[in-house]
Amino acid sequence: MMVVIAVQDQDSDDVRTRMVRAAATLIGARGVSATSFSDVLEASGAPRGSIYHHFPGGKRQLVAEAVDWTSEQVQGHQRACDATAPTSVIEHFVDLWRQIVTASGAHAGCPIAALATDPYGDDPQLAAAVERAFGAWTALLTDQLTSAGMGGSDALAVATTTVAAMEGALILCRARGTVAPLDAIATQLTQLVTART
Repeated sequence: MMVVIAVQDQDSDDVRTRMVRAAATLIGARGVSATSFSDVLEASGAPRGSIYHHFPGGKRQLVAEAVDWTSEQVQGHQRACDATAPTSVIEHFVDLWRQIVTASGAHAGCPIAALATDPYGDDPQLAAAVERAFGAWTALLTDQLTSAGMGGSDALAVATTTVAAMEGALILCRARGTVAPLDAIATQLTQLVTART
């Protein structure tokens, strides 16, 4: 599936990719400060000597790459959406997060949001990675909503609201241990889109 779910692909021979995936999963679940290189090595099955070989810039480099990888996974999922109605565009985006919450037993979080609220997020390089990721998701949703017939300013407003709502939904789902908050927010987003179109 994607990001923030337990790393299962131990057969991959791409140690670096496994480490990035593992970092994204762990950061989403624990936050940046609580995720160590040792945790990433254990989750990815990577040999200890691979840390500075693959990430000479240290933890900040690994975190930045985990954010970029997560962003690409979300965009890849959303680009596969062939919806022709604005509500279907939003439903496609929401469905990704529903899958993640369900598969993780409501324990998964978004590594990008985790970084944004972590002291590591004050680092200019990492702050730029967060802004780039959220900006890319918003721009993609805006384009898709516009292509599906929604006006440009409405599309941007709905896209921004959707990204923010999903990040908030993940927090509420974790706090309550259920997918119910996400479903409630999804209903409200559908009503918002319907009202705007």
